[in-house]
Amino acid sequence: TFDILIHTAIIGGRRTKEETGEVVYQNLIMFENIMKFVDKFGLIINFDSGAIYDRVSDIYCRKEEELFTVPRDYYGFSKYMIYKRSLNYDNVFNFRIFNIFHVNEEPDRFIKACFLAKQNDTNVTIFKDKFFDFMYEDDFIKIVRYYLTTPVSNLKKTINLSYQTKYRLSDIAKMIVNDENIVIIDPNTTHNYCGNGNELEQLGIQLDGLESSIQKYSELLVV
Repeated sequence: TFDILIHTAIIGGRRTKEETGEVVYQNLIMFENIMKFVDKFGLIINFDSGAIYDRVSDIYCRKEEELFTVPRDYYGFSKYMIYKRSLNYDNVFNFRIFNIFHVNEEPDRFIKACFLAKQNDTNVTIFKDKFFDFMYEDDFIKIVRYYLTTPVSNLKKTINLSYQTKYRLSDIAKMIVNDENIVIIDPNTTHNYCGNGNELEQLGIQLDGLESSIQKYSELLVV
């Protein structure tokens, strides 16, 4: 037997890439292959996704249990089915991730793109100025460490990886670039993408939060 397994493998999830039903099949089969050995592990952590809330809907401060609709996209549906399966097992827990940013992320990711725009003195274009959750990798690691060092009986089954304070994309861009370099196509805050952070806050982990994290990120980033 083994103490811990962290399931991070996925395909899909990027809005910029077209998906097919193969995304559903591959993500489900990966999880099912793990579940064949679920009794061999003391703790399994599944990397869940905010896409489970159905990204064509308005996702604003959703609580973990507030799954109002079944996701219609392939990736979101696969994560929805995996989450539902996880509820059958006492030793499977879910980190519901919206966005983890880090210095090695792709240049088209929003926060990296803002820093690139700052360096090149170019504009940041925001097509929809929605509320959007980002979490820095350092805080993410703190949460992982908490789950690895806390008795399973004391862990929350599912947590949104969401800070309590909510920011629009324009708010985040303003932390990085000058106001005149921000172009907003649609200022309406529809189709938001953020979760309720109460369950995470109750864990008592000392997180840096978004503003301090962006400052740390800027000091480490080499673009």
